[in-house]
Amino acid sequence: MRNLIAAIYFLLAMFGYDSVGTATVTHSIVDGVDVIHSKTRVMAGIARFECISSATGECHYTLFPSKCASGDRDCTTPIDRFTLPKGARREVVGLPKFDACVAQDDSTMQRECLPARPAAGR
Repeated sequence: MRNLIAAIYFLLAMFGYDSVGTATVTHSIVDGVDVIHSKTRVMAGIARFECISSATGECHYTLFPSKCASGDRDCTTPIDRFTLPKGARREVVGLPKFDACVAQDDSTMQRECLPARPAAGR
């Protein structure tokens, strides 16, 4: 199904029907060292994730739904979580609108892109 959607977007783009895309760059430098450098682009229904560099050698992505209304699923529940090694790219077709959080480590991320706090008593 995702491939069919991608083919339809491609055909529409060939005839001049192109949607506006978005790009997000996450870049953090501490003491002159890249802690995390990642690029996320969404255009024509295709999301492209690129791990440019990371202090740990990996970029850890957590995707959250971008809009939530009452009755919808919990906005704090991720749509997807995945890891890319430094220099790798991944394309995903057909994702719902999302907000991406990216970090250099595998900590559980909250919607505000902050690591989740451990439960009390731990």
